[in-house]
Amino acid sequence: MNKEELKDEMKNYKPEITSSERISKYLSGERVDHIPFAIMSTNRIIANHLNYTISDMEDVDKLSDIIQYKYDNYKIVGLTEELSLRTMGHAVGSKLIFPEDDIDYIEEFVMDDKLDMNLIDLPDPFTNKILAPKLERARIQKERFPNMAIETEIPGPITTAAAIRPIEKLLRDLRKNPQGVKELLDFCFEANMKWAKAFKKEFGPTSIMVVDPVGCDDILSPKQVEEFSLPYLKKQLSAYYELNGIKANLHICGHTKKQWKYFKDLDIDFFSVDNCEDLEECKKEIEDKLIVVGNIPPVEVMRYGKVDDVIESVKTCIKKAADAKCGYIAATGCGSPVKTPIENLDAFIYAINKYGKNAKLGEMPEAINE
Repeated sequence: MNKEELKDEMKNYKPEITSSERISKYLSGERVDHIPFAIMSTNRIIANHLNYTISDMEDVDKLSDIIQYKYDNYKIVGLTEELSLRTMGHAVGSKLIFPEDDIDYIEEFVMDDKLDMNLIDLPDPFTNKILAPKLERARIQKERFPNMAIETEIPGPITTAAAIRPIEKLLRDLRKNPQGVKELLDFCFEANMKWAKAFKKEFGPTSIMVVDPVGCDDILSPKQVEEFSLPYLKKQLSAYYELNGIKANLHICGHTKKQWKYFKDLDIDFFSVDNCEDLEECKKEIEDKLIVVGNIPPVEVMRYGKVDDVIESVKTCIKKAADAKCGYIAATGCGSPVKTPIENLDAFIYAINKYGKNAKLGEMPEAINE
């Protein structure tokens, strides 16, 4: 299928319900129009289509255009004000660079020279020069789209720590200064909780998406996961659940197979698995306790693939996971890269609509065999 043919097909896409209603009905056991989907970093794709840069997305007026476009074309609803992987580090003193049309990166770490807790103080989200504007932007979003739920995204403790202390030095500290690392992780837990509490104060109980790429098997050994990553992640997730009465959701980039057995005991509803892992294998490990999310390749398929590549990848994921006992949400394996073409977003949704139609929890859609 070429782009023109896909464009004609998408004219017939008339979602019966919003994305939020679909997930709610599906998880309650009702049959819905098609499998729920959650393409990570959809805003970047829409921004590119609207000729906005990544830095333009910080403008709340342009962000509103993106939110409206998602609703008008796909009935995707929901607002998010996220802390990027580096935001909390920025809030406590790390210096960031913000390219015009790419994601931010750290130029100078606040703890570059040494792990010294005297260099940082817990930031107040209501007054901190980095965090306070994000709260204000969230308020404006909610005022403009009052009928949409708002959530936040927060990195896990060890990923937050890696925005304060360079990753290569942090890994060295795990061996040479383990107690210092644990003090830093305690700080990161408290800093993230201050943001979560401020968000609840402003908007009431909200869902939280936790991203924790530094906690993956590619970076940490099993022993390091068990000592430094998992206990603090578990503590953070439990605190969010206690705070909001809503379980958080978890995504970890990279390989995580060695940890899947632990995730079922975390206070989360779903686990989003990276495309470097086999979706069916993950499903079999966690489907009795968690909703399975994933895992179309965001780079090879969504960014650089053709329309047919996207369709085939979505079909493959449906075949592997759509009958998960606790449910399946089709998604990319990680965030959509900058300049992902809009036709590949359309191809994703087209494939979900065609091959995942008449979806019901725990069932493989009949259409997948058409």
